[in-house]
Amino acid sequence: MAVIYVKEQGALIQKSGERIIISKGTNTLLEAPVIQMDNIALIGNVQITTQALHMLMEKGIDVSYFSYSGKYLGHTAAEASKNIFLRFQQYGFYLDEEKRLDMAKTIVRNKIQNQMSIIRGHRWENSEHDWKSDLSQMQKYQKTLQDRTSPNEVLGVEGICSNIYFGAFGHMLKCDFQFHGRNRRPPKDPVNVMISLAYTFLTKEMCNALDAESFETYLGFLHGIRYGRKSLALDMIEEFRQPMIDRFVLLLFNKHMIGKYDFEFPDEGGVVLNEDGFRKFCTEYERWLNGRNSASGENSFRIRIREQVAKLKRAICKEEEYKPYCWEERNVCSEL
Repeated sequence: MAVIYVKEQGALIQKSGERIIISKGTNTLLEAPVIQMDNIALIGNVQITTQALHMLMEKGIDVSYFSYSGKYLGHTAAEASKNIFLRFQQYGFYLDEEKRLDMAKTIVRNKIQNQMSIIRGHRWENSEHDWKSDLSQMQKYQKTLQDRTSPNEVLGVEGICSNIYFGAFGHMLKCDFQFHGRNRRPPKDPVNVMISLAYTFLTKEMCNALDAESFETYLGFLHGIRYGRKSLALDMIEEFRQPMIDRFVLLLFNKHMIGKYDFEFPDEGGVVLNEDGFRKFCTEYERWLNGRNSASGENSFRIRIREQVAKLKRAICKEEEYKPYCWEERNVCSEL
């Protein structure tokens, strides 16, 4: 099964029997049977007919919508699970302050562990960066989580460790671009463009998985409640940011799969991934998600996302301990 990404501005998606036709003007860009599709992602000014939408919903194929710059806007899907009882239990879990705080600590403790695994697994032989000092600081802050008394305090520890981690991340890159930490809205350099776009695609993937199980995606345990923010999806992607996305970005740049000719630098400032660059990104992203995580034969990231959502459901409904996805050091960065 495949995800179809459509970024050709002015393209039209139509139904023809059991097939989808993507065209622009009189030119057919793609024609494929729906049986080969898992999801369709529309980026920017792309139109889809009602008939095509109806068929896709009947077949259980989601349609995701992004702005031209890659911001995730939402998705159209068939009616999902009607498990209202799960939502009641999720609300109860959220209202239990002790459980919510424990979950927030679990999420951040695991994220810091993943960050340290990426740093520890990198080949630092020819680098002057003091990565061992970074690990020492992160371990120190990770231990302070046990004393934090609110999700906001836990987020404060996460922010400090992420700043240290991304300082080290810049020294892992072997490309023509400088990276001096995270920036966004909009990202100001090619590396941040790729990280932000990949995080957006990961959020879409997680939202789809949570919606399929009838979770309330706006009710998170670490990120809390904010109007219009899918906080539970943000909670859940924390365990995948480093092993799935950051490793992917390192691969793209360090193996020179993405380079300076894949970006545009408008006179008014900012950085934009061009059409060729976007096509490369989508192709490699799908390979990465559907491939195996390691030589040991671990399931693909796409499968692991759904497995973690199922684990969260059991943790809430059956009061089992939730164990986030922890990236083992033996798998880290050997290809980078």
